Amino acid sequence: MGNLQVLEALFEKWFDNEDENLGPAMCPSTYIRTKKTDVNQKIFFIAEDSFRRCIQVSEWHARQCSHNLCTNRLIQKGHVVKTNLKCGNQETPHVFSWSSSPYLPTKEYLINSRVNHGIVCSGILPSDYKRFVSGSRIGMLNEEKRTSFFNKHQQHIQEEYNECIDTALLEEIASYEDLDSIDIMSDARHGWRKNAKDTSVVAIGKKTQSFKM
Repeated sequence: MGNLQVLEALFEKWFDNEDENLGPAMCPSTYIRTKKTDVNQKIFFIAEDSFRRCIQVSEWHARQCSHNLCTNRLIQKGHVVKTNLKCGNQETPHVFSWSSSPYLPTKEYLINSRVNHGIVCSGILPSDYKRFVSGSRIGMLNEEKRTSFFNKHQQHIQEEYNECIDTALLEEIASYEDLDSIDIMSDARHGWRKNAKDTSVVAIGKKTQSFKM
């Protein structure tokens, strides 16, 4: 064990003793030091309404019961977690089902739908999304959920796409005195490239610098 490891162990022991010396009557600090053994703890997204509701439920329970609430196993639902808050009353325990996200009228989680919306609008590739969430361990929306969301909104996305292209094209045409043609800059792939069939041709108006797909 090197000097650095010795110092870390001594500081960790000292901090633990300080926490114990606070006593049960002291309010726990909101500043939490993560130990090396806890760096892989579950991470999830939480919405404001769900956070407030958790506090409200805890306050109500504190007025009704002298037992503390404890969480059971956290169940990951995409980027959301769901769990039960249960008190230690052996005779009539209070149990509350809680999730870190509110529900939409469609009974889908707001957080997962927001993330899905971000995936579609950002243009991030499915493989990049998987690598990111796997590396950060913040949960993952499975392919079925992502495909279902895209298919549900595909028509609206296509309509917005077409409208944006039409608007950009009209703006470019209006910037010329001669309305017969426009000047563009393009990243058009040559036919000999193997990936030409899987790519979109992007054209940018020379004057307005807007996309003309």
